[in-house]
Amino acid sequence: MSVRAQSHLPLRHRHVRIGLTMITGALALVAVVCSALAMRYQERIVEASRYNGTFDFSQGAVELLRLQLALERRPQPNQISEINLRYGIFNNRLKVLKSNPILKEAGYLPMVENLESQIREIGETLAGSRDIAVLAQQGQRLTPIVPSLMRLVSVSHARTGDVILQNQQELKLISAILYSIILALVAFGAILITLVFRQNGKLDEAVRTDALTGLSNRLDFKSVITSPAIRGQAHSVIVIDVDHFKALNDTLGHDAGDLFLSDLSRRLQRAAPDGRLVARMGGDEFAILYSGPDADRRSTAACERILSLMRIPFLIDGREIHSSVTMGLSHSGGEGETSDELYKNADIALYISKTEGRGRFRAFRPDMKHALMRRQKLQADLGEAIARDEFFLLFQPIVDLATGRTRGFEALLRWQHPELGLIPPLEFISIAEESGQIGAIGRWVVEAACRQAARWPESIFVAVNVSAKQLTDPRLAEDISSCIRSHGITAQRLEIEITETALIENDETAVRTLHTLRENGCRISLDDFGTGYASLSYLCRFPFDKLKIDRSFVRNAVQNTESITVIHMVCALAEKLGLNIVAEGIEMEDQRRLLQAASCQYGQGYLFARPLSANDSEQRLGSEHVFAMPLSA
Repeated sequence: MSVRAQSHLPLRHRHVRIGLTMITGALALVAVVCSALAMRYQERIVEASRYNGTFDFSQGAVELLRLQLALERRPQPNQISEINLRYGIFNNRLKVLKSNPILKEAGYLPMVENLESQIREIGETLAGSRDIAVLAQQGQRLTPIVPSLMRLVSVSHARTGDVILQNQQELKLISAILYSIILALVAFGAILITLVFRQNGKLDEAVRTDALTGLSNRLDFKSVITSPAIRGQAHSVIVIDVDHFKALNDTLGHDAGDLFLSDLSRRLQRAAPDGRLVARMGGDEFAILYSGPDADRRSTAACERILSLMRIPFLIDGREIHSSVTMGLSHSGGEGETSDELYKNADIALYISKTEGRGRFRAFRPDMKHALMRRQKLQADLGEAIARDEFFLLFQPIVDLATGRTRGFEALLRWQHPELGLIPPLEFISIAEESGQIGAIGRWVVEAACRQAARWPESIFVAVNVSAKQLTDPRLAEDISSCIRSHGITAQRLEIEITETALIENDETAVRTLHTLRENGCRISLDDFGTGYASLSYLCRFPFDKLKIDRSFVRNAVQNTESITVIHMVCALAEKLGLNIVAEGIEMEDQRRLLQAASCQYGQGYLFARPLSANDSEQRLGSEHVFAMPLSA
């Protein structure tokens, strides 16, 4: 049930966005048009104020009166120049008056044309005879025109005022519309800002929320844990990791894995109702923050509740799934301790919990940092362990339960560190896998096992454990075949032991590699059978040669009837499939007899022998007089 962010807005949101955009665009366009109109009307008012026709008409009337007076005074011939001056001034003014459109609109155009005709006659007289009497008569004929011209001044003044008033009224209307549009734009801007803030709030919430579980995510957790309010209080951090989640996810499918994580998140919330924050940090990792009084006590109690809730099986798609979590807990306390250090300390405690067996929690202690430093040192020294000849193999006998005779050995890797002493494989194999050094170590193990097998009789096989990481190496099959050839042993004598977890973690790649190994003649054994998620499905998909019953069933076989039932069922299944059975961890004779009664052919454990050195293995075989028995195990 994957939850993914949608790449498109919902249809309703898109319509709202488009509508707001169109309205805002239309208002902006109208605002531009209104602004242009306002500027135009403003220019008209300014033009009417600066260029007023009334002034031209009034000045024309004044100049006409001056010309008329100059003509009626009957000047002497030597004074005719004044009349010429007045004539020239008025003639120019008359040209300006004729260009004014108000003449036609007000019906004064005939009057001006009459005036123009008389002025033209005066001009002809001045240019010709210059007769004073004629000029005087022509001046008198101008008398009736002067009042008309004065009335035209009044009409022009009134018309100009009307134009200015009309422009002002229209400008007010445009301004009112423009103001309304501005207010509308402001309102829409406020709406858009509100929507943006709301959307930003939702985006901020989405960025800080895990889409699958609805919990806070890593970003929100880091923000809260580093806030001043938290720094001033006692607080605790729980880091939670699901055990073998990848195996569950790959086996049941990603949808089932998502359902599991969603159910787990709800359980964590129920287990920590008094927690400050429950967050999914990514993948199958969660974190819980406690703050305030008794944060250490309350967080410890929450860890106990989580373990209790994890004992209840998960119901996923109608199937009951049993799972567990491992937790690390860290409490604030040291001066100058930062939130990052607190989280790292919880992570260190989680690592220690995993090394102790998972399905539990541990509170951080300062000495745990030494364990981490030890791990880092082991990782650094692993790279030189082969060159320094620090690895060696022990061989645990695998015996026939009916006869007690040795049929083969399981090669067990050991590391003798020059400073830290004997390092158990449970500690350094995981480091080798994580650091990518398991390939070189695995090749060394196969080489050493084949070299020792060459010293044993042909009837004795050697079993070598192969990890999940090794199965992803495309060169594994060729390297093993090359090693077999170089030591002159038959491929049938080398048995490859794999765990179900190795198959689950590298399903397709692992199956291809194992098919190649089996085609080359090696035998394949499924270790720890019955402890995983899908043992039966792998029996159908791959033709194994042998099944190994996990020691957990053998340990309780004598007292626990359920374990006995499982053992009988596995042996019956193996018989039907034509597979050999090996039981691990046999320590008591009662266990051997019970297993033999269940038709289990082979066994290994302290009842028969502890892991032996190479020399001791040869001595054991010599004491049994093993020379050339047929290889059937």
